[in-house]
Amino acid sequence: MINDRGIIKYQGFFMPEHTKMLKELDNDYHSVPRPQLDEGQIEDMEQLISESLATQTSLEIITWKNGFFSSRIGFVKRIDPISKKVFIIDELGTLISIDFFNITNVSPK
Repeated sequence: MINDRGIIKYQGFFMPEHTKMLKELDNDYHSVPRPQLDEGQIEDMEQLISESLATQTSLEIITWKNGFFSSRIGFVKRIDPISKKVFIIDELGTLISIDFFNITNVSPK
């Protein structure tokens, strides 16, 4: 019976610097530039966030960070105009802070 190590035996051919460079290259390839928002879109997002704070309706907030989008669904708990952050509580009850600059889209859920 032959006992093969599979792909593990090929790991020795790559130097750590080479592996790191390949991961960075892959991230650069899949990343997207930050979308540019006009004033009307920003005002609409601010209005939805303020209404959600008052009525406790659920929102889906899409953020962009380092070339990738992520989506959060939850209720707005607090808005901090000084640090420009929005605090939401997601479905699991976790308090999450989101920089307003990273928000690209807000929609009711």
